[in-house]
Amino acid sequence: YGLLDALTDITGLPTKGPKFEQWKPALYAGVFVPPLIFSLGSSDIFYQALDYGGAFGVSTLFLVFPPIMVWKQRYRDENELTVAPMVPFGKIPLASLWKAAATLILEQGANKLGVFDFFEGVWNQYTTNSS
Repeated sequence: YGLLDALTDITGLPTKGPKFEQWKPALYAGVFVPPLIFSLGSSDIFYQALDYGGAFGVSTLFLVFPPIMVWKQRYRDENELTVAPMVPFGKIPLASLWKAAATLILEQGANKLGVFDFFEGVWNQYTTNSS
């Protein structure tokens, strides 16, 4: 429905009523045809999109956001904690979570860009030439 709503906003059509019903086939074609064209051009493009979305979206959602939320809740000026923190030692574990998240996201990005494969090839070439 997101793309359908975007198309109705762009064209200025209502989302209900007779005018919407009149333009419904064209709107649904506008939703269906672009992904169809992309999939005909490259059959694995959606798998790649899911791979990137999963690698970086999930890492951001579950590794970056929770420490930020805890940090904001604990250390904003006007708020006093009413209960003891569940993760002890204050700022050190939160900073460690950020470091772990950043390391994982950078590692995933380097893997997607082929950096590790490049250095593996260079290393293999170096070790075979020096033998």
